[in-house]
Amino acid sequence: MEVLREAAAFLAGLSPRERESFFRFSGVELPDDPAGAERRLAETPVEPVALLATAAARAAGEAPDLARRLGEAALRFARSREERQLAHVCLAQVHFRLRRDPEELAAFERHCGEAVRLGHAGSFCYERLAALYEYEGRYGEAVRVCERAVEVLGRAGDEPSARRFRARLDRLRRKAAGG
Repeated sequence: MEVLREAAAFLAGLSPRERESFFRFSGVELPDDPAGAERRLAETPVEPVALLATAAARAAGEAPDLARRLGEAALRFARSREERQLAHVCLAQVHFRLRRDPEELAAFERHCGEAVRLGHAGSFCYERLAALYEYEGRYGEAVRVCERAVEVLGRAGDEPSARRFRARLDRLRRKAAGG
């Protein structure tokens, strides 16, 4: 239960205001001592990494600094491929909200790319990353993202999304060919 202990220590170290915000975004009220926070997290039906990542995504619009810290903690505590996928997707969502800043846009691209590389089966990163690459005229990269989306989403049984990406892929290939 090392992850539980690490997550509890991290969350107990938040300021009272940040813990209150965490409660608002996660639904989990935590005491300010690590042992109490660990007991409370152990009672929660959600794993600590998922709780941190989900709270980060929810906080992105209202408390971006806290959202970033929660997402980074989720990524730091992630042990499985699935936990890393979730943390990267949630961090991508945090950075996407602030994408007008070039550094935030680069962080969004990096986290989306990692989620795609890890084979996350949600469509957010594939859609946003393909759109970014298309907008920037990076058609080859957009095509690769869509090909990966068709592969991963099709394998996951999300045929409607895979079909959408096939159509986008056809359009992007025509654009890349100059048509």
